[in-house]
Amino acid sequence: MGRIEVLTSVDIGTSKVTCLIAEADSDGNIEFVGHGLSPCAGLRRGALIDPEATVRAIEAAVNDAEREAGYSVSNVLVSLTSEYVHSLSSHGVWAVANPDGEISVNDVRRVLDSARLVGIPSDREIIHVIPRGFTVDGMEGVRNPVGLSGLRLEVDTHIVAASSAYLQNLGRCLGRATLEVEEEGLIASSMASGLSVLTAEERRLGTAMIDIGAGTVDLSVFCDDEIGHSAICTMGGDLLTQDLARFFRIPGEQAEKLKLEKGIVAPTYLDSDEKDRDLETVPALSLSGEEEIEVSRFEMAQVLEARLLDILDWVRKELAKAEQQGLVVTSLVLTGGGSQLPGLANLANRELDIPCRVAAPCYPDPLPDQLASPIYSTAVGLILHGASRRLLPTEAPQGSSKMKVLFGRVGRWLAEVF
Repeated sequence: MGRIEVLTSVDIGTSKVTCLIAEADSDGNIEFVGHGLSPCAGLRRGALIDPEATVRAIEAAVNDAEREAGYSVSNVLVSLTSEYVHSLSSHGVWAVANPDGEISVNDVRRVLDSARLVGIPSDREIIHVIPRGFTVDGMEGVRNPVGLSGLRLEVDTHIVAASSAYLQNLGRCLGRATLEVEEEGLIASSMASGLSVLTAEERRLGTAMIDIGAGTVDLSVFCDDEIGHSAICTMGGDLLTQDLARFFRIPGEQAEKLKLEKGIVAPTYLDSDEKDRDLETVPALSLSGEEEIEVSRFEMAQVLEARLLDILDWVRKELAKAEQQGLVVTSLVLTGGGSQLPGLANLANRELDIPCRVAAPCYPDPLPDQLASPIYSTAVGLILHGASRRLLPTEAPQGSSKMKVLFGRVGRWLAEVF
């Protein structure tokens, strides 16, 4: 066993804050020693609207995780998901500095820095610059240019940026909870979830990961072990609840309960016989709370389907953008709390004509039973990201580390370049 590193992730979502504490060693072993989950009412669709409520939720989740771990933490890895997080593609060019033309790690850093010069508005900050592929003296498709000879080095990148004000507000909330973000410790939720739920084969062949949270839907496309496209929309599970509440004129809490216990993505997937579909009802309290009404499951399914089709239409458009960038998507993987609605994978398969599955975190293996749920995908992915940065040896031979095998090129570039 190598040196032990303590890693702490804080996933701040619209409906909850999740905190995980893990211990990782350089052999690639990760043990989760603490976890906490607290309801959060301080965000709406990923945007901070109540700092006090957000701080309380962060403190509660972290305190629970610390209590289970048996010690306190201060440095954390934090997820980013909001309408104030954006992505774009950029191209960088660099003249190789070495007189003999051999490309070094420093040349790679320089060409990535040149890609950062893309026109980002002054009120945004770059979070990730992820290389998609290099070109050496016109030879495209180079995966790792270090050690090659050439005069001109180019790179195509995927850049994730966020509003400076959003980052400052988030930082203040964490500071008030006596937490400090690690260096390079802000990670896009879509990237973190992709690391925890996708298999190595899925990342290689081309897969779109769709994380359906309460306030946002995060999408990332992995292809050839690279993150080539990502996007966020503000149509999360809370909108489904809101639609049910308005249609049936019932309180939001009742609508959420019905969605979780009796919801299904479309009338097609109800178990009842065709003739009885409009007769199957479930009880609910009225908006006044003074009387009980009957809610049709058939109508519930119709309401949910309408909103889900909107979300899938957005996914379709984002996949088209990814295709325009030369990315191939052979499968879809759904995760996050909203992915657990019965029939969703079938609906996505039907609408998008792409094989689809619902996934919980699959790395590291074995994962504690309490974390093997789609609601923990981002928090687990944050831990994996942190482990790859801190523990992946830059000079180790291929295959010598479990962490290297786990992350492939994604992990190597995150560890070596950033």
